[in-house]
Amino acid sequence: MADPAAQGHVELEGTGKFYYPSGATYEGQWKLLNPPPPPPAEEPKEVKKKKGKDEPPPPPAEPPKRVRHGKGLYQEGDYVYEGEFFEDVIQGQGTFTYASGAKYIGEWKANKYHGKGTYIWPDGRKYEGLWEENRMHGLGVFIDASGHAWEGQFFNGSGPGLTALV
Repeated sequence: MADPAAQGHVELEGTGKFYYPSGATYEGQWKLLNPPPPPPAEEPKEVKKKKGKDEPPPPPAEPPKRVRHGKGLYQEGDYVYEGEFFEDVIQGQGTFTYASGAKYIGEWKANKYHGKGTYIWPDGRKYEGLWEENRMHGLGVFIDASGHAWEGQFFNGSGPGLTALV
């Protein structure tokens, strides 16, 4: 059987490790965006004759690029994200741990906390509930550093009218 690489075969997805100029690393699943098109078939002579000499060439295609796609681990210094990516964007389920020790565990959309998730501060405070565009938004429970719990509707990051849970 012939070698696929010798026949111009290009891997469209796989697993591996990426190294970034910043020193960051990614290890996990990837996919190839803008794969090279298959070689054109030979056109019949009559089609070649009909094309005008002044016809501009087609625009160049975007170069192929391997991107994070699927599950993986991204680390940059003391910042760590482990979870799902979609075409190089954090999307799906994942956990982000900050250098401070703070942590977000939950759903992501377009690199932002979005959906159901939990944020834990280094001092022990915790919010568990709904998020929208990186803000506490919707039904949730906030537990302060003393362990007192507050429940209610959060709007754009704040919780007016929260009820203390006893």
